[in-house]
Amino acid sequence: MEKDLLVFALLALAVVTFFSIIWRVGAALSRKALANMQRLADRLNLQVLDQPTKLGIHPYPEARGTIRGKAVRIYNYTTGSGKSKTTWAAMTVTPGVHGGLTFALTREGFGSKVMSLFGAKEVKVGNAEFDDRWFVRSNAPEFFAAALLPEIQVKINRLSGTWKLENGAVTYTERGLFTDLARCERFASAVEPACDLADIAEVYSRQQS
Repeated sequence: MEKDLLVFALLALAVVTFFSIIWRVGAALSRKALANMQRLADRLNLQVLDQPTKLGIHPYPEARGTIRGKAVRIYNYTTGSGKSKTTWAAMTVTPGVHGGLTFALTREGFGSKVMSLFGAKEVKVGNAEFDDRWFVRSNAPEFFAAALLPEIQVKINRLSGTWKLENGAVTYTERGLFTDLARCERFASAVEPACDLADIAEVYSRQQS
């Protein structure tokens, strides 16, 4: 009997210790993500949202503000559940108007080959390096190809995430959390091309009116 109680106590202690370690790691990572987001927000003159903690763990940090006259939001979101759950880091820049323009830029790879097989039309800008690296789609292909000026292409080439304009906002997305300082640096670099792409949407809208 005493032996059984001892075994039970040891198992209970092991379970408590295990979950305590998980909680400590989670709390530490949430603090790191919040601190990194605060530095990124300060750098971009954005405001970090004040969100309550839950059991000492901060929710995914989020920053908002205005850059070049456009609403900017930096945040995390998740897709899937269980083992297939994926966390994404994203930045949205909302143009004043977009005129119905849509576009998407993804890295060339297996996914782009599949899209091509199913009839997706690729936009070519005429720059071999850019065209080899990116699979570009748009509902206004000729306009968008001309609007992606070489200086914008250079900024986009420095980044590895995906770009799109849908539902009225330009979005840059990478997989992962803001615990990664290198990711924070990339998002700081992504602001300018994201705003450039939002400018393109505004130009398109003016041409439609």
